[in-house]
Amino acid sequence: MKGLFKYVCLGIMVIFSGMFFNLNNVQAKENTVDLNNVQKIPAFCYHDVVADNDTQILEKDPYAITQKRLEEHFELFKKNGYTPISLKQYGDYLNGRGKLPDKPILLSFDDGRESMYTRIYPLLKKYNYPAVFAIILSYMDTMPPADINKMVTWQQLQEMRDSGLVEVASHTYNLHNFVVANNYGDRYQNVATIWWRDSNGYETENDFNSRITNDMLTGKSLFDENMGSSSNILVWPFGVYTQYAKETAKKAGYEYQLMLNDDVKLDDKSCLSRFIIYGNPSNNDILKMLNHSYPRKAMTAGQVDIDMIYDALPEQFERNISATIEKLQSMNVNTVFLQTFADEDGDGDVDEVYFHTDKMKVKADVFNHVTVKLKEAGFQVYAWMPVLCYPWMSENPDNAIAASEPDKLGWYTRATPFSPQVREYAKGLVRDLALYAPIDGILFQDDLYMNDFEDFSPYAKKVFKEKFGENLTRENLENDKDLMQKWTKLKTDTLNNLTLELIDVAKYYRPELKTARNIYPVVITQPESEEWFAQNYNDYLDLYDYVVIMAYPEMERNEEGLGDISNEEWLDNLVRLSLQNPRAQKKAVFKLQGYDWKNNIWIDDIEQHKRTDIIKNAKGLNIAQYPVNVFDN
Repeated sequence: MKGLFKYVCLGIMVIFSGMFFNLNNVQAKENTVDLNNVQKIPAFCYHDVVADNDTQILEKDPYAITQKRLEEHFELFKKNGYTPISLKQYGDYLNGRGKLPDKPILLSFDDGRESMYTRIYPLLKKYNYPAVFAIILSYMDTMPPADINKMVTWQQLQEMRDSGLVEVASHTYNLHNFVVANNYGDRYQNVATIWWRDSNGYETENDFNSRITNDMLTGKSLFDENMGSSSNILVWPFGVYTQYAKETAKKAGYEYQLMLNDDVKLDDKSCLSRFIIYGNPSNNDILKMLNHSYPRKAMTAGQVDIDMIYDALPEQFERNISATIEKLQSMNVNTVFLQTFADEDGDGDVDEVYFHTDKMKVKADVFNHVTVKLKEAGFQVYAWMPVLCYPWMSENPDNAIAASEPDKLGWYTRATPFSPQVREYAKGLVRDLALYAPIDGILFQDDLYMNDFEDFSPYAKKVFKEKFGENLTRENLENDKDLMQKWTKLKTDTLNNLTLELIDVAKYYRPELKTARNIYPVVITQPESEEWFAQNYNDYLDLYDYVVIMAYPEMERNEEGLGDISNEEWLDNLVRLSLQNPRAQKKAVFKLQGYDWKNNIWIDDIEQHKRTDIIKNAKGLNIAQYPVNVFDN
């Protein structure tokens, strides 16, 4: 078996005073927008509109803009031929009952402040522009919070609706708030958070869903009572929702739903993404949105071990989280791959996890807490998650991946993806992870592989027999190269399809979740090595938002041997080969090792900067590092 080398890179519990390089200036380049994946009708989400001289509110509320700036935007739309449309016009277009203007846009204003009537509505009348006004319905019959101050009235809403320029939408009844998300007291968006109920623990998923349903019904009733008819538009608070919430809104009669995910094209055409207006943006900023020419920053990621920072002493744990945030900020990181599992001995076998689940032993329910703290600090958080190396084989030995010869087993103890039971276990774990933690994405661990002597489990043999009509034996594979290729392809597809099933489960709770998957570099430098790993780089580029390439030159040299090729030459070759596929420009993430596991030393910052320069010079955009020494002073 050529090319199979051991990656002992999980959960290394090392706290040395090594140096981790600053990622500042590493990713000066920015991704431009993929026009194939953007919404054709730009939609804008405004909030409060204040007097031109009210600088104090602008300083306190970055989502507010001045009346003068709003009119500048309106003039820009007019000058450049953009025509605001109503959602009724949009619906008529979808149903074949009308046409849209050449350059349609959608204007929306959220929350329901008095400025809707006093400042926004007069401008809509002046320019004859339609808009959607989204109202937090509970604030209409109770005192709104201090940051809202004064709400528009029902009478004013009726007047504006009757003008034909304003469509009044529900911003939910009472979901525009934050609720307690865990036993640390962290608060997160109501719509997508399981409540923590003190000594009673978490609410059930049924209770969670009932809250959403009851809010829809209460909001509908209040709207009908005060407006004389129902609204068919729902605007999700903070742009957060679940698949259940989305489906419930449809059942409640909301034909259109507005989100907050910039310019992303949603599969459901009754749902529209919106640009959020932030920082009193100039006309130049608005033009970038209209032309889809705004930049998107490349990913700069730090992969973090909770093993390294967790402490049973709460005060020390909080200090460790703060140190982690400070370290990541000093590295100019924008994304964190956060460990979901406990692996303090670094052997890759997962016996405990760090998130709430009843599927296996929980070392400490802290993943949610660390995730919220990282997000509050401005990071995107991906759950770094194994899929197969859990102790599911103990209750059923047939669930284990088996090799044709015992000494040919790979380096992780893994469950077989051919077992229906294993697939259900994996889906249950991912369900709990996504339900209880507000993750932005998932990074699938590199335990998703099978070498060329695997899998000979009873489940694999059964699938092989059903698929190819022959018995799975080493002799049959060695004597029939075509059969070996078909078997390799089936193994690759089986692993890929398992991740797709897991993604579907996760997206039920986090619909806008992004995906990434680790891949071994030899699969890219030697494509024939798919037979040795059941991994395929081009497949990954098709299936995931990011492909994380484990660019570990010290490990390659130590385990596989690079001959006379230097680490720098190897890395440069890897990056250039990786980027030959056009999709890789935005999707490939080059993950550098920060620690030399053989010699037990951190890679120094000078060497790391050399490597980042190699990646940049070869036109690589996205970069990551593992591990991160959060205790480096």
